[in-house]
Amino acid sequence: MLTIRKAELSDLRAIKSIDQLSFGADSYPLFVLRQFYDITGDYLLVAETDGAVVGYMLSHLDVEKKAGWLLSLGVLPAHRGKRIGENLMTATMALMEAKGVRALYLTVHPDNATGISIYTRLGFSVQQEVPDYYLDNSPRLFMSRQVKL
Repeated sequence: MLTIRKAELSDLRAIKSIDQLSFGADSYPLFVLRQFYDITGDYLLVAETDGAVVGYMLSHLDVEKKAGWLLSLGVLPAHRGKRIGENLMTATMALMEAKGVRALYLTVHPDNATGISIYTRLGFSVQQEVPDYYLDNSPRLFMSRQVKL
């Protein structure tokens, strides 16, 4: 059975492992994940099955602008294809929409067909392709989803 819940401090090493497997050299250092844990509040979620963390979703809520940023999503390779990422996204979007968010944003590498497919299925559309998003010649698609009131 899959459970989506708010991350606990004790989950950070599992999140780091998933992030490393998902993003390799571009993964977040553990100290950065610790800082995200402290500042993201309810917006660092984990997916758990059989007592083990198998995925995570990191997001940020901009209360003033009523905007949500979906920053990072990762699922253990052995658990991909089970809609765990989609469940994490849906849970995160529901949390943010309950807080009055009017727009959701994310970026994704143009080669990440699986991610783009999930995001499109959830109502996101490409707004712009940015060739140097991270200032390291790394391209990203900037995607958004407007929340219906």
